[in-house]
Amino acid sequence: MSGRVVEIFTAPAGGAAVTARPEAVLEAGRGIVGDRYEGVDPDAQITLVDADVLDDVNARTGWSLTPRDTRRNVVTRGVDLNQWVHRRFRVGNAVLEGVELCEPCAGLGASLATADRSAADVVRALTHRGGLRARILVGGIVRPGDAVAEVDVTA
Repeated sequence: MSGRVVEIFTAPAGGAAVTARPEAVLEAGRGIVGDRYEGVDPDAQITLVDADVLDDVNARTGWSLTPRDTRRNVVTRGVDLNQWVHRRFRVGNAVLEGVELCEPCAGLGASLATADRSAADVVRALTHRGGLRARILVGGIVRPGDAVAEVDVTA
């Protein structure tokens, strides 16, 4: 199954607003150049979220969560990110390895809570659907429109 990159976000520091980017430079073993997690955590060098999941959550709940709200780096469409845990896949010309699901934390829940939804509601709605943490094995430049697909291990 393959999909596409639809948006890219970075933040310069923890708690800082995320900014949409026309491209991201992925550095193997370090992260996205200029992102708050660059060089910080070898198992969370990049995070991805599936826009289709957010569409489904919004349809089921009546909410209007956006990919930016999740604070993930790369937004995809047309691919089940959960399948990439412990597997290698390509995003544009970069190669990533899924580490673990990016489960929603209490902080994300609190930041997205409103009068109509509690922090617990947000966490519950995004549990096992909140994205993917990955390592960057081969660096590259990623742009909206780039393919997201399995690495062909037979080539």
